[in-house]
Amino acid sequence: MTAPLSNDEAVTEERAGLPMPPRLRTLGYANVAVGPLAALVNLLIIGKSIARLSSLGASRGILIPLALIAFVFCVLGAVLFLGGIGLIKERRWGRTWSLVFAFGSFGAAFLVAITARVLTNLLEVEAVSIPGLHHQENFNVGIGVFSLYAILLIVLLMLADARAWASGGMARTTAANNAGGATQVAAPPASGLAIASLVASIIPFLLLGQITGLILGIIALRKIKQAHGTIGGKGFAIAGVAISSAILLFIIGILVLLLLTGAFHK
Repeated sequence: MTAPLSNDEAVTEERAGLPMPPRLRTLGYANVAVGPLAALVNLLIIGKSIARLSSLGASRGILIPLALIAFVFCVLGAVLFLGGIGLIKERRWGRTWSLVFAFGSFGAAFLVAITARVLTNLLEVEAVSIPGLHHQENFNVGIGVFSLYAILLIVLLMLADARAWASGGMARTTAANNAGGATQVAAPPASGLAIASLVASIIPFLLLGQITGLILGIIALRKIKQAHGTIGGKGFAIAGVAISSAILLFIIGILVLLLLTGAFHK
């Protein structure tokens, strides 16, 4: 004989990986199309500016950072394309790569803004000169293609069902008085420091945001490691550290390049 059910319920569990939400496959096809297209738009816009500045006699210290920015946007386009392939194949790394693009695009947008501000300030104080330059270059259209799509990705990929699927959540079947129901295993809460690191990394205020984001991200990664799975948000922390580090290194590199190429007035 089998033991009778308790007065309230008897619980049995069948564990299986949660299926990928159907909308993510559609998003994957969109990523495959938008990635190369957005990269091409930015490449054409920045390439046109580089050609014009070169014809006006701009130094390599000014042209090389713009070329590097164009390269960054091409890399982001490739990352988005790979993320789309992953989602089409229902691989969790597809979501990860798509989010890398999303947060990276904000970092790249602020990188352009900061770079433009540095060069503009140098031109205004006549520390560097570009003969024949009468107006600033405008990259808003190209950046907007990335930023708007990045917002859409973050919204769709951070919904509860997408996070549960990506974290390897399991489906739990519960039988109560011979009636079954399905619930989901909750993912660990994200670290507040990790989220703050990511937010700070994309605040272009005198690079203080990037310095803060780098410090908070490092602290968050340490605490997440010590928590042994009870705290999540490692991806946010890594993104915050990566974006902050990239922007800080890029701006330092621009200044060093301007010095080495003699772009500053003697």
